[in-house]
Amino acid sequence: MTTDFQQAGVALGARLRELRPERGCTGRELASELGWPQSKVSKLETGRQTATADGLQTWALGTGRPEAAEELTARLRTLESRSRSWRRQLTAGHKPVQDALTPSTNVPRRSGPGRGYSAPPSFLSASSVSRFTVHSDSDTAPSDR
Repeated sequence: MTTDFQQAGVALGARLRELRPERGCTGRELASELGWPQSKVSKLETGRQTATADGLQTWALGTGRPEAAEELTARLRTLESRSRSWRRQLTAGHKPVQDALTPSTNVPRRSGPGRGYSAPPSFLSASSVSRFTVHSDSDTAPSDR
C-alpha cells in the first residue's frame, strides 16, 4: 500500500510525462535541452524524485507549456503538505501508522496453553516430528530404543 504523499508524487510525475509528448520530444531530448541528466527526467516522470518549484518552471518552459507551471507548482505544494502530514504521523511512532494502513481482520485471538496452533513449532524439523508421531503409540520415546 502506498501513502497519499507517494500517490501525489506519482500523480505529479504522470502530469510531467503528459506534458513532454505534447511537445513531441523524448525524455532524452528534453533532458539535453534542459541541461539535466536523462535519469533525472525519468525519475521525475515516475515519481521517484520530487522536483523543486524552479525545476517545474524549467520543465514547463522546456515543454513549451509555460502556463502549466502554476498547476505543477500547486501539485508540488499539495505533495509537500501531504509529506509533512506523513512525517507528523510518524512522530508518534510506526505502530499507529501501520495499524492505520493495515486492514483490520476480525480474527479472535485464542488464549491458553495451545493458543489454537495446529502446527509444531518451527524449530522442530519435519523428520523429528514425524519420528515422534509415528512412535508415539509406544511407551518409549524414539531416543530410548
